[in-house]
Amino acid sequence: MNLHFITSINKEYWDLTAKYCISTWNLPGRVTVYVEQTEGDMKWTNEIPFDVELITVPSLKWQAGNTRRKILKFWGKSYTQIRAVQTRGTNERVIWLDADMTQTFDDKIPEQEFESGFKEAVGLLNSGDHEDCWETGIVIFNQNCDKLGRFIKRYHDSWNNEETMESLWRPYDAQVIGYAAEKNFHNLCKSSCTNADAIKNSQFGQYFTHWINKENKDLLRDLNNKANIIVLEELTEPNNDDSHNIPLHSTQSEEPRET
Repeated sequence: MNLHFITSINKEYWDLTAKYCISTWNLPGRVTVYVEQTEGDMKWTNEIPFDVELITVPSLKWQAGNTRRKILKFWGKSYTQIRAVQTRGTNERVIWLDADMTQTFDDKIPEQEFESGFKEAVGLLNSGDHEDCWETGIVIFNQNCDKLGRFIKRYHDSWNNEETMESLWRPYDAQVIGYAAEKNFHNLCKSSCTNADAIKNSQFGQYFTHWINKENKDLLRDLNNKANIIVLEELTEPNNDDSHNIPLHSTQSEEPRET
C-alpha cells in the first residue's frame, strides 16, 4: 500500500496558520500540498517543505454558491480531495490532513496507523456532537473499497446541488462529506465527545493536535510569536565575551504576518 498525504492552502492561510503546522509533519508516505493559486507571486511556495501542486478550483454549478466566500473556501478543500482520489496511483491510499494540524510525535508516525483494513469507502471523524458532529482533520479514502468511485461522485454532486447544500446545517466540507457518506463510513472516533476533541478521541490523538476553530488558531499564532520573541531575546542577550558578539540578520520577515 502506498500512502499519499494531501492538504490544500493559499498564501493567506500559509502565512497565518499552515506554516506553523505543516513544517512539523514527519509522515510515512508521499506528501503533496495543493496550492489554490496558479499565477501571481509564487515565491512563497518555496517555503513549503513538501511537493507542491498548483490547482485551479472550478466554479460550482449553482451561482449563489460562487458568491459566498466560505462556501468557496471549503469547496476548494473538498475539490482537492476529490481530485487526488480520482488521479491516485495503483494501490494508493489518499489521506487528507488539515493544514492546521501540528504533529506532536517526535519520530515518523508508524505507517500501520493509516493502513486500517476497514471495509467502507471512507474513514471519518464523527464525534456525535449533535449537528456539529463531523470533523475532517483527518479523512482516509479506502482504495480497496469498490464503492469508492460511487462515493466520490456523490461527494462531488452534493457540492453542486443547491438544494442539498442549503439543507445542510452549515455549508462546510465536513457537513458535505458526512452527508455524502450517510451511514456508510468508518468512524475514526473511539466514542462520543465534543467535536473540538475529535482528533484527541481517536487513535491519532497521540500524534497530532488540531488547532480547530478561530480561537485555537489565534492561540497557535500567539504561542509561535512568543517562542520567536524568546529565541530572539536569548540570541541578543548581552555578553561581555566579544567572541560572542555576532551581528544578527533581521528576523522581521520570519515573523508571522498579520492581515
